[in-house]
Amino acid sequence: MIFRAFAVAVSFAALTLPAAAEAPRADQLAFRAIYKEMVEIDSSPATGSCTRVVEAAQKRLLDAGFAPSDVQLVIPTGAPDDGNLVATLRGTNARAPAILLLAHIDVVNADPKDWERDPFTLVEENGFFYGRGAIDDKAMAAIFLDMMIRMKAENFRPRRTLKMALTCGEETSNRVNGVDYLLKNHRDLIEAGFAINEGAGGSLTPDGKPIALEIQSGEKIHQVMTFTVTNPGGHSSRPRTDNAITQLAAALQRLDAHRFPVELNPVTRTFFERMAPLTGGEMGAAMTALARDPADAAAADKLATDATYNAMMRTTCTATQVEAGHAPNALPQRAVATLSCRVLQGHTPEEVKAELERVVADPGVKVDIVRRREGSQAPQLTRAITAPVERVAARMWPGVPIIPIMLPGATDGRFLNTAGIPTYGLSGLFAVPGETNPHGLNEKIRVKSLYEGRDFLDAVVREYARQR
Repeated sequence: MIFRAFAVAVSFAALTLPAAAEAPRADQLAFRAIYKEMVEIDSSPATGSCTRVVEAAQKRLLDAGFAPSDVQLVIPTGAPDDGNLVATLRGTNARAPAILLLAHIDVVNADPKDWERDPFTLVEENGFFYGRGAIDDKAMAAIFLDMMIRMKAENFRPRRTLKMALTCGEETSNRVNGVDYLLKNHRDLIEAGFAINEGAGGSLTPDGKPIALEIQSGEKIHQVMTFTVTNPGGHSSRPRTDNAITQLAAALQRLDAHRFPVELNPVTRTFFERMAPLTGGEMGAAMTALARDPADAAAADKLATDATYNAMMRTTCTATQVEAGHAPNALPQRAVATLSCRVLQGHTPEEVKAELERVVADPGVKVDIVRRREGSQAPQLTRAITAPVERVAARMWPGVPIIPIMLPGATDGRFLNTAGIPTYGLSGLFAVPGETNPHGLNEKIRVKSLYEGRDFLDAVVREYARQR
């Protein structure tokens, strides 16, 4: 997953370390034990197992008093290490749509030789928790597991059933994706009125003051395309004017110079409106202008200088791999470029292919769709979703604006949204933009942010659970 707090383009002072944390409460220590266990079970594809994580979670839930029928392990056939878990806390109104709490428990690979600390040992140091998965996504997984256990201990009776799904396969394509597998084989386990997922956090100033709380609705769809050029080739001592490599290079240059049209939806328009006063300066002015008029070319050009803002307001296609030639002394008979296209919701791969063919304007360059994903529409940010967030945020972080975002990247929410289960990114996990380094070395999260995010999600979910 791509987990990030959007950078606020203001002039920040040097980053300061978090202040010394207060002594944790007893309930926070119990949560920390769950979090530590999750982080320290390696669930990377190279050396780990998701099944070990969910087996440990299953034991905790059963020990807390959940009935075995309400704690289901789902291990895909032929993938014994790609296990998933679905736990259910039954509501008092069986007809009310359930709420799904989703978090993935697989992580990307981590080589201990590269890290300053063992990536699979939870280290608390200088106000941070360090470890692979510390933020992506074992923070939310541990929060949800701890929440379900505490609710059971309190005999909390939600009106709406709560379902927690801890799933594998979000980070890499060489594992069975748990959400996709559950939808295809055990949809009843995760059927819900809506889901809460990763995909949004909160932004801090370098001295730790909250700037904005994010709520995510919608994400771009990843479609993979190729450009292919073929010709008879020949001996390199007799160069041809239609060299496959140079013909492909010309097509890629035209692609690089092309910008897809600007398209704002209600979420991205509101994002730019609310970010503008926080950002200030020329960039903030451009946000205001674009939100007012998406056809404002000057504003779009200014925002396009930031890669994230550019990706939010248009479809993008970029070359990621090139393969060409078969011998150093032979003219290439084939040249292929792979394109990663991140497509705005509401557009089909065929539409993107047609636009690429128009841009390349060369019948000798064949454009193909080599991997397609089903599209979906961004779920609406209704008052039923936003009102609880606003109330809890106002208590915890008074005056901090709530910023709706659309992800340029992707989460497992793409499967749920396509299946008709509206999915929203919400965590309350604040960070200075860029500091957590998910997927990278020394991945970390502020101790204070983790505990506050836990309190935030607990309060919001309880409000959702009481809704009619």
